[in-house]
Amino acid sequence: MSEPLRLVHLANFNSTNIGNGALISGLEHIITADFPSEITWIREPWDDYSFGFRKFDHRFVDLINSCAGLIVNGAVAIHGRNYLQETGMRFELPLTLINEIKKPIVFYGISYRHFKGQPFYHQETLRKTLAFLSEKPNVFLGVRNDGTKKWLKETLLVPDISLEKIHEIPDSGVFVQAQSGIYPEVLPERRVVIFSPNNEDAPCRYGEANFRNVKETGYRLSEEVAEMPDSVWGQNRAGLILAIKNALTRILHETGAQLLLVPHYFDDLKFIADLVDAFHQQVAHQTTITTGLMRVPGTAYFYGRYLAADLAVSMRVHSMSPCIGLGVPMIPLVTQPRMWDFLTQVGLCDLALNAFSEDLESQLALQCLQILENPGDRRERFLQAKTKMREDVRMINSKLFNLFQD
Repeated sequence: MSEPLRLVHLANFNSTNIGNGALISGLEHIITADFPSEITWIREPWDDYSFGFRKFDHRFVDLINSCAGLIVNGAVAIHGRNYLQETGMRFELPLTLINEIKKPIVFYGISYRHFKGQPFYHQETLRKTLAFLSEKPNVFLGVRNDGTKKWLKETLLVPDISLEKIHEIPDSGVFVQAQSGIYPEVLPERRVVIFSPNNEDAPCRYGEANFRNVKETGYRLSEEVAEMPDSVWGQNRAGLILAIKNALTRILHETGAQLLLVPHYFDDLKFIADLVDAFHQQVAHQTTITTGLMRVPGTAYFYGRYLAADLAVSMRVHSMSPCIGLGVPMIPLVTQPRMWDFLTQVGLCDLALNAFSEDLESQLALQCLQILENPGDRRERFLQAKTKMREDVRMINSKLFNLFQD
């Protein structure tokens, strides 16, 4: 019997943003299923490096070289923050030390998060890092299928020669493992509507630049902080909350459903507070309840709530993609280009709603009623999309297993 394959998995294991749990759960599930050999996971907390508790140094290099190789989780690695001076992204191992790693390094679908109007620091450093990695024979440079590759080309102006060696990998959050169970906040006799808001980077997400061009990926980057008056993005955000409140109130009254507000991170609590303030007191008091946050080890339990849902309205990436994988009827409520790009790539763009459209209230209410009446069509579309992504992943994993055997 062959020895287990020891793989270092660099991911945000200590995070309280449950989207990291979806990425981790999905990645380890599909690789364990597809690799012919047994795997021993060496789980390394990437967020400890980001917050300075650990350093990307020779100890990290020695760890990788003592195992079969490294898999870098498909989390957001490219966000242009000023502290990323070494490589321009969250994988901050100096290039000289990357040269000392003899085992394979697999970037399993890393992603970007950046809004129009945000500064983006160390652009040239990041371009050099990507060019360097793309030339390394022991590096598989994979980005998530959410337009990251297109964004690198159109916005960061990464040279074509580097882009040719960057591979797209389906979001591993699609394959999250969920555990159904009894949830005391869910009333078993009433249908369940989940709403997952997103309040991250609120001044940019709801600022005019993104508000007017939410479907556009490419735009000029700047290292200067743009002026974003509170009055502008605050008004846009308030208008969105009003439209959502009116649409959900109608759905709850007409169907007798219950509303489960599901924050994925602390930012979302601000959106939830303002939404609840906008509701009529009866809706807030008798029909609506919110869940709490969850650490990564509770991922299966957290997404078990989604399995109990008759409908989800998703503003978060890792509410949207897990719903597709779990077959939960879901409406993507889109506030950022990478969600549009992901949905386009998997053939579901026509199901999404632009959160900033003038007729959002009526469109959201209409779609909610239609799906609650006939959820089968959306489940079938999601199954088709998941099946295609699973086949793509299986082919990628076959190549990666061979890489770890060399």
